[in-house]
Amino acid sequence: MQKGLSSLGTKVQEIVWTKRAQSWEDTPNPGLDKVVQRVVDLANENTFEQVIDLGCGSGQLALPLALHAKKVVAVDIAPTMLQILKNKAAKAGITNIDTLCSSLEALEIEPSSLDLAVSNYVLHHLSDQQKQEVVKKTLTWIKPGGRLIIGDMMFGRGATSEDRKIIYSKVQKLAKLGPGGWWRIAKNIVRFTLRVQEKPVSVETWRRYLTEAGFVSIVFENVVGEGYIVVAKKQVDN
Repeated sequence: MQKGLSSLGTKVQEIVWTKRAQSWEDTPNPGLDKVVQRVVDLANENTFEQVIDLGCGSGQLALPLALHAKKVVAVDIAPTMLQILKNKAAKAGITNIDTLCSSLEALEIEPSSLDLAVSNYVLHHLSDQQKQEVVKKTLTWIKPGGRLIIGDMMFGRGATSEDRKIIYSKVQKLAKLGPGGWWRIAKNIVRFTLRVQEKPVSVETWRRYLTEAGFVSIVFENVVGEGYIVVAKKQVDN
């Protein structure tokens, strides 16, 4: 039963993001852009043999990372997103990006084959169990000493003062937009309460997921509002 529900959720996400691909590409999002740029800055401190972008979208991370890697594997659930990425790469003369259409839950990669795994504003769409499973699998794909960098919205459901501060700030910002903003508040309350589409978890929950998976040297950075980045390493074999 649980597997069936998971498969249904995966199909829904594929349909949603296939429809939203072009609007996602065309809609400005300054806050998200700051998180993207910070992930790229942190990732590009080194050069790499092979990088994977988990939930690559239209290439906000994959394209700049391709300048510092021998190969980038760009994974997304929506074929339309991957086509936009391919078009952008061709226009820029970038030839070292391989695209792969797959959900993250079903993804299989050769163990210890990656120097770096990145993901940006994707994992909050997964259930808590799926987040943990993806993190555990990613650890097996990364070489010892390699890194995982996640950019995402990171807050819980209001249990802490930090959570409440973030939620209040988001509500206040939307309320200023008038009726359209009020509608988005109502819609987001339903999504957040029922854990539909957006299922963010707090920094401390992410820390627990990463620690339990076996990652070390886990460092968080707040970039803007609810947008955080976490960098974690796979321990070097003794």
